[in-house]
Amino acid sequence: MKSVLIADDHPDIVNMALDILDDGEVELFAAYDGIQAAELARREKPTLILADVMMPGLNGMELCRRIKADPTTANVIVVLMSAVYCSPAADCLADAFLRKPFDIVAMRATVARWLAASA
Repeated sequence: MKSVLIADDHPDIVNMALDILDDGEVELFAAYDGIQAAELARREKPTLILADVMMPGLNGMELCRRIKADPTTANVIVVLMSAVYCSPAADCLADAFLRKPFDIVAMRATVARWLAASA
């Protein structure tokens, strides 16, 4: 089963993303900071991580760098999201970028496209 890890320090964003992506087809995990997200990623090896750029402890870009540098998680798809950071974050090897506040349809489509590509 494919899985998605949602990492954001705002619980309302995490809960909204969990509701949006809960289709019974993917396993969902939640993390509320970058350190917790890194630990969950190493342990669970999600198919995709949807991570906020600005999180305490370990920001989304550094989380992405660590995920991509670790051979056991290098193939995990990382989609960064931010209200202030406008770049696709190529410097940390993110696979995609969502601007916050995100459009629900765009979020679903982005996640679905990347999950399908991971097959």
